[in-house]
Amino acid sequence: MGRGGERLIGKHMTTQQKLAELSARVQVLEDEAAIRRLMADMMEKADDRKFPQWGERMASFYTDDGQWTSGAGFADVGMAERGRAALVKKFTAGTRIAESSHLLGTESIEVKGDGANGTWLCFEPVTLNTASGAKEAVWIMGRYICEFRRDGGRWRVRTVRYDGIFCTPYEKGWTKERFMSIRPLATK
Repeated sequence: MGRGGERLIGKHMTTQQKLAELSARVQVLEDEAAIRRLMADMMEKADDRKFPQWGERMASFYTDDGQWTSGAGFADVGMAERGRAALVKKFTAGTRIAESSHLLGTESIEVKGDGANGTWLCFEPVTLNTASGAKEAVWIMGRYICEFRRDGGRWRVRTVRYDGIFCTPYEKGWTKERFMSIRPLATK
């Protein structure tokens, strides 16, 4: 065993066994990198809300049975969507966020064959549309808890659960108002 308990490639393995072991380890690293790129690309596209088919583009990161669930702190938003059409609807009409910058960190990715799980901490400065037409600055922080599946040779998101840590007006901060509603505005 090496440092941290990882298995070292043994001296009693054949060359073929060593190559197979190394190939499997490299595949896991490549899969982790692909998932990391998927999340970075998805967050970049999430912040580009002026794209004409924004909802369709966001749903394209998901499997056909993909699901988004809002957990702690965001239950009032009522998001628990499954499938492509529901995701398009969620991403098209399910928010009043006008501008955002998703900043991901503290990641953990675990790959097992054609499936994987990952978590990311997300800090997000946001501009919300208000009922009066004004803009409101908000801080959002939460944790993405994701399940991924290799689909057609590429990684896609199968499930996202977003657990809020805070969603607070810029002026107040999370010590004065931990969670504010970001419920979509009523349509006319």
